Amino acid sequence: MHRESNAFWRFSLQSYRLPSVEAACLALQDRWGTDTNLLLYCCWLGSAGRPLDKRSLRRAMAAVARLQADAIQPLRGVRRALKPMSKGLPAGWAADLRKRIGAVELDLEYLEQFALFQLAQSLPPLASRQPPRAAAQASIARYLALLKLPPAALAQQHTGTMLDACFPPTAAGREAQ
Repeated sequence: MHRESNAFWRFSLQSYRLPSVEAACLALQDRWGTDTNLLLYCCWLGSAGRPLDKRSLRRAMAAVARLQADAIQPLRGVRRALKPMSKGLPAGWAADLRKRIGAVELDLEYLEQFALFQLAQSLPPLASRQPPRAAAQASIARYLALLKLPPAALAQQHTGTMLDACFPPTAAGREAQ
């Protein structure tokens, strides 16, 4: 299988590798049940100055809900469950299985992102461009509200970490000029 590159996939790979982004995304995912791909989707569209309204976010959430619930989350659970079991298995098996499952999990994440990328192609033309960080921040806030998450300080800290990495202050200063 070959992962066909698209702008969202490239943005996500680049952003996820930035300092603290992976840790922030995993904390949001594990503690509050967010979907990292949807958080990155908010940032990616935000980077073009496009905030997502509740309707667009609901469509995105619905487009990936089944893949997340029926494939990605259960597979992630299996991969994570193998970690403490390694002592009872033949040498190297748990690590090898975790690596192979991780590769399949990444393929599924790509499929989710591909679906979101396709969905983005059907968004109406942008009426007015917003500053990228503000657009992403507004979309993430709406996403968290749709999940009915309380405005927890820690969740805001993690989303702030993501936004700081994806939209560094130096970039924000250049945008204003």
